[in-house]
Amino acid sequence: MKKILLITLVALLGMATANAQIKFGAKAGVNLATLTDLEDAKFKLGFHVGGFAEFTITDVIAIQPELLFSTQGTTSSFETSYEGVDVNVDQTVNLNYINLPILLKVKLAEGLSAEVGPQVGLLLSAKAKIEGSLLGIGFSRSENIKSDLTTLDVAAVAGLSYTFAEKFVVGARYNFGLTNLNKENNDDDSKPKNGVIQISFGYKF
Repeated sequence: MKKILLITLVALLGMATANAQIKFGAKAGVNLATLTDLEDAKFKLGFHVGGFAEFTITDVIAIQPELLFSTQGTTSSFETSYEGVDVNVDQTVNLNYINLPILLKVKLAEGLSAEVGPQVGLLLSAKAKIEGSLLGIGFSRSENIKSDLTTLDVAAVAGLSYTFAEKFVVGARYNFGLTNLNKENNDDDSKPKNGVIQISFGYKF
């Protein structure tokens, strides 16, 4: 599937560069990220930053590849037991990615476009942090979990963007993770996938 996706991305880029008007830009914004299929998983606040190129094909269709640094993951709270004592624990999973979405943009109205397309992400780092207290004594432990997770993440992206004053862009999208992040894919294991809401602000040069 990953090979098919990469071929699709190359094909879309090839189509975009043929007789297209090109604009470049920079963007940044906030992430609300979680991991699906994890019990008690909550949204974690993060950010993304990077650049994009907009290849205008027709008056209503454009292709927009992007290169983004994105902080993702999740937070959760749960109760466990240690030597018969109940312990409340807060866990934070921090995942850092370089993401390459390639989006088909369709103009819906003046300035307003729908965006949809595939995304490939490269995992740069992954850490899990656990905090809590036992018998009134606080504890904190951090662990590198990158080796337990898949390096490449595949997602589907859908959203809307609005351009005003010809150069300024605001957008909202959701990244639907398609890849089971667990490297060891046992039947009894959960199959966490990235789920990210992104609110972006951009500028076209």
